[in-house]
Amino acid sequence: MPRQQPEPPQALSRYWNGYVGDCTAAVTRFRRITNALPAGPARTWLTEIAQRLDAELEAVRRLATVGDSIEPAWFRVGEEPAKRIAQRLDAARSAFADAVSQAAEVAEKVALDPAHSDVRAHLEVLSRQAAQLAAAPQPEPEPEPEPERWWRRRRGGC
Repeated sequence: MPRQQPEPPQALSRYWNGYVGDCTAAVTRFRRITNALPAGPARTWLTEIAQRLDAELEAVRRLATVGDSIEPAWFRVGEEPAKRIAQRLDAARSAFADAVSQAAEVAEKVALDPAHSDVRAHLEVLSRQAAQLAAAPQPEPEPEPEPERWWRRRRGGC
């Protein structure tokens, strides 16, 4: 009996693909910054962090696939489970952007002064932050206030 080939991954809807695209672009920028550095400890550390970002990017793709399976969307989601996943992906997108910003700061310091002592501190912070970008637990959203009823507005809230 011939083996069945695994199906290629299905394309994500526009909404979920946006998260994956933004995070992928951030990792690409991070790698460009890393490759711009001269060989040395800073480049080695950033290369290791980039490998962790690749693993986190896979987690982003998996979360987006789950979100898309719950509610494919073009502009926004309404289902509560999809909203939770979207919040997690928002946080991941922000964390990836922060990692790029910090890598740029490290690269700038290395370019100006390769022996700069602050570089190691920045690299340690970046290394800790890159550990679990997509998997970080999200705080529970605050409940939305109940809309004020029209009869309460007329009588002064009574």
